[in-house]
Amino acid sequence: MNAKEKMKVQATQEFVCNMLKQRNAGTEDCITSTELAQEIGISVSDLHRFLIDKKVLCRRGGELRLTLKYQERGFEKYRSTFRYNKAGILKEIIYPVWTTKGQRTIMEMLKITN
Repeated sequence: MNAKEKMKVQATQEFVCNMLKQRNAGTEDCITSTELAQEIGISVSDLHRFLIDKKVLCRRGGELRLTLKYQERGFEKYRSTFRYNKAGILKEIIYPVWTTKGQRTIMEMLKITN
């Protein structure tokens, strides 16, 4: 890779980092589903399956989203990340992260069913 290509890659990386900071601002106090699952002691797949079965989450366009019933209750916020797809195109992935209120609600739902 020559110096010009390195500068282009570095500029792209800086652009993506800045965009992520802007898009994810305000989610610092939230935790991911993976972190919540670890805290509870189950796999993230089991947590997602449970939340889908309880109609808290659904898949839209391959992404996990809260169902209408649970939206706008302060349970979640959304973060973005970027990944390259198989064709080498940079894609934005949006996923929910859980607020303290959402964490408590999920833990209470799990207690009821256990």
